[in-house]
Amino acid sequence: MKHTPFTDTHIALGARMHEFAGYTMPTEYTGIIDEHLTVCNGVGVFDVSHMGEFWVKGPNALAFLQKITSNNIALL
Repeated sequence: MKHTPFTDTHIALGARMHEFAGYTMPTEYTGIIDEHLTVCNGVGVFDVSHMGEFWVKGPNALAFLQKITSNNIALL
């Protein structure tokens, strides 16, 4: 089974891990009601690192990526 860059962190924080699309992913930490209320009253984060890859090629690839992202792609 594949792992995301956050798998070890999810496990260390006590997440219940299950298979999702070939990856070990967290499905729950403290319970659905508690997590729902936390998102409504604070903030929630969803790990999207398992959701796919894409390639951008061509002479304007860097300029395109600089335009659509918030990070400086040239530093990657």
